[in-house]
Amino acid sequence: MGNKDYIKDLFDNDGIKAPDSLSEDNILKMLEEADAPQAEDKGFKEASPKRNFRIRPENMKVLAAAAAVLIAVFGITALSPLYDTAPDTSVKDGSLYTFRSASEIKRTIRSLSPGSLTVSNGPVTIQEDFSASGDAEARDSADSAGLTAGAESAAKSSAAHSDTYLQVDDVDEADIVKTDGRYIYYVNRSQEVVILEAKDGKTKKLTSIGSSGIENYVSDIYLSGDRLITIGHTYRSDDDDQGSTGVVVYDITDRSKPVMLSDFRQSGDIVSSRMVGDYVYLVTSDYVYRGGRMLPYCGSGDEISSLTATDISCLPDPKSASYIVLSSIDTASGSQGRSATKAVLGASSDIYCNDHALYCASSEYDSDKGAEYTRIARASIDGLDVKFDATAKVRGRIVNQFAMDEDDGYFRIATTSDRSGMNVNNLYVLDSSLKEAGKVTGFARNESIKSVRFMGDKAYVITYEAIDPLFVIDLSDPAAPRIEGEVKIDGFSTLLVPAGKGRLLGIGHATGGNGYGGQYASGLKIALFDISDPSEPKVLDSREFEGMSSPAQTDHHALMVNSDQGYFAVPYGISPDSSGGSDVIIEDDIIDAETAKDSLTDTQSSYQAGVLVFRAGDSIDIVDQHYIGSTQLLRNVYIDDFIYALDSQGVAGSFSPAL
Repeated sequence: MGNKDYIKDLFDNDGIKAPDSLSEDNILKMLEEADAPQAEDKGFKEASPKRNFRIRPENMKVLAAAAAVLIAVFGITALSPLYDTAPDTSVKDGSLYTFRSASEIKRTIRSLSPGSLTVSNGPVTIQEDFSASGDAEARDSADSAGLTAGAESAAKSSAAHSDTYLQVDDVDEADIVKTDGRYIYYVNRSQEVVILEAKDGKTKKLTSIGSSGIENYVSDIYLSGDRLITIGHTYRSDDDDQGSTGVVVYDITDRSKPVMLSDFRQSGDIVSSRMVGDYVYLVTSDYVYRGGRMLPYCGSGDEISSLTATDISCLPDPKSASYIVLSSIDTASGSQGRSATKAVLGASSDIYCNDHALYCASSEYDSDKGAEYTRIARASIDGLDVKFDATAKVRGRIVNQFAMDEDDGYFRIATTSDRSGMNVNNLYVLDSSLKEAGKVTGFARNESIKSVRFMGDKAYVITYEAIDPLFVIDLSDPAAPRIEGEVKIDGFSTLLVPAGKGRLLGIGHATGGNGYGGQYASGLKIALFDISDPSEPKVLDSREFEGMSSPAQTDHHALMVNSDQGYFAVPYGISPDSSGGSDVIIEDDIIDAETAKDSLTDTQSSYQAGVLVFRAGDSIDIVDQHYIGSTQLLRNVYIDDFIYALDSQGVAGSFSPAL
């Protein structure tokens, strides 16, 4: 791109309204005159088309005057070089570069490897000078009071019921099933939300929520009093060919007649989301396309526009042409649909969120060092006030969201990395600026992390090769974390659950040898650890269920906890060919929500499914192994004394456990 194209980009993309004497046409005309071959008194030769662009001395004064006017009139204090170069984004870890113009963003993206850009069928129809956060924050939220009152009345009338199992207290996570004690809301295999009235083990369908005209294919939901919030993929005529992610808020005061209050969507595929109070924080990964758009977009209804440059930051040395897009949606603002959106040029695959910060993590390979890293981008969150404010990277990869945590201003993260062809494990402690405060590295050689749980100033880490070591790591001194204790057990846990009174529950896989030195997952395993003495953790009890699997092994939302009656419950399945053990390799998921949504084939008619109910005190006591049928169960919820088991089509059965 030549000089005139660069200046044209400045006018097109930065919203600069120049005086007539400095109009785009006049500037381009001056540049064209400067670029044109000049005649000499005795004739001239036509200039080579490959010659470098030159600004003749007599035109330098004109350009200098133009720059002076731009500085004086528009407050521009620095102009980028008049060449097609990307800005210097090689800032140090801890810092984020904030873009100044859309053209600067485009040059940065074009400087990335061509392989990171995907071919697109065409651009999105958007306005590229729209400030999503500025307009949204100025909107009025006067119609939110009625919804709040409705939420309170619904809560007062509800029975004892289960809640979605969460990583952080008071930070809700979206799931495919929710209940408020009177109704069950679930996402069926058609990606619609079905609302059931539930009482005494019986259910009655009231209605279902489909696309509502916005073509939102629901993946999971939130429930807040008389508001139902759906998260899903959207396809609209003004989207690009990949679609976008949508958030729709419904008033469900009348459960049989939901009313859509607002809709919001942003570019990219969903990474995850959280809900703090009335605000949903949505994170998407947005890949941009060669020949198409290069800016992320968001908005409500038909008012879809791209973000302004100053709402977009850049991670140090970006590796791919993708954005992390983070939006805050005020679900209590009714039809006002208040929202705010920020983005950072980078990638994300997992998030950790508490009530004031959201951390995005992604794997990043450093070809110069031949090593894998986890890149972290932190955003501060406070209602509609969202801002990416720090970044860092640590050696290795994370297993899932539970590998991250924040406590007393320190961010902690556990990773598995490669050292000379062998897996080793690490735990890093970063301060409030995401600078390294302390670390313990290189433990559990030739093993990889399978689960992590942070509890105050302790971290509990499960690694696995052929046995299941539980490491207790003391974090009381952030500058000097240390391994305090260790205990080993066969198999491995993929979910660690605080069980009270110095107890830690592990849910995961029983394993067996395949006769060739390898391991296979042979069933469901529940382990109970005594962690009352961190220096000497003990295995109190363990139970194995040959041939059994559960979605709780890979998705913590499938665990149900009844604190009032003191029991846990997970859906289970036993395949008809399980007698000889599973042939699933331990590195692979055995069952997940997406797989379980598919219906069973005729050859699986002998599949047995049910709900495993157990207590964990000084031992693991099986309360009930209740058979439901021959369908793959995804979740179970309780209302009063009844447990309702759900598959991809709804409630498959209910029962009252023999407590």
